[in-house]
Amino acid sequence: MKNALRIECDFVYLNEYINKERQNKYVAAKIKDDLTNQVMYQCLQSRWIRPKGKVDMLFKWHVKGRHDSDNIAFAKKFVLDGMVKAGVLENDNPKCVRHLADYIYRDLHKSEIDWVEVIWEEVDDE
Repeated sequence: MKNALRIECDFVYLNEYINKERQNKYVAAKIKDDLTNQVMYQCLQSRWIRPKGKVDMLFKWHVKGRHDSDNIAFAKKFVLDGMVKAGVLENDNPKCVRHLADYIYRDLHKSEIDWVEVIWEEVDDE
């Protein structure tokens, strides 16, 4: 069974996060906390079915910036942590999450906030 969530968030990407961490570790910790909680609240407002086993996950990132793909994909840390905190996933370790894949769609002219569609499907344990 497939599930999907759309998470709207002005994510902080890897280079920005590293710069904040270098300036002040408490600022970086607050950013992580805030983004994780934003994802958690959006998960709690959505309809989903908690998987019973392992999942494969697909992240479809819709961003307006010119960030490198690896900088964008880093934000899945906040998404996975928020999903665990909301109870969507039991954990984000290898016992619960098998594969992660990213597709990145860039629209430099869009005015709306960045968002990610997270799709997961239960898989048989291999």
